[in-house]
Amino acid sequence: MNTLTTLALLIASSAAAVPTHPMPAGNDPSNPWRWTTEEGGYWWRWKQPSALDEVNATRAARGLPPYTEDPALTTAAKGAAEYRAAHLIAGHTANDFNFLPAGATATAAGCAAWEPSLGWGSCATYESHRYAGAAWKMGADGRRYMHLFVR
Repeated sequence: MNTLTTLALLIASSAAAVPTHPMPAGNDPSNPWRWTTEEGGYWWRWKQPSALDEVNATRAARGLPPYTEDPALTTAAKGAAEYRAAHLIAGHTANDFNFLPAGATATAAGCAAWEPSLGWGSCATYESHRYAGAAWKMGADGRRYMHLFVR
């Protein structure tokens, strides 16, 4: 093998992995989609640092005030979202409120399992509660398992 061929192979093998799936919304650098290699790789578009920030952005788009984060409700939402994603449960569990830590209370729980390009979606997103905790987990089926607890 000559030196030039060897060099070309080394460069090709050390290049960063490029997603093999087409980029949603075209290849416009200003679009909000990003590729992650987590769990086999998928495109995502959420710029908010937390699920509750995404919920609040969705609420703001309808002129609604933001929810205030309750850390206990966030803990519950993370547990429920992870459980649902692991078991591919598109709807509620047998008792979502079992995920609440001791001493925490919630008056409602919302959930969804949507294809990622649809953005945030769960019941209780547009209701008149004050406190909330939200989370999501990507399932092996490519759906985003979202969960929201409110009070």
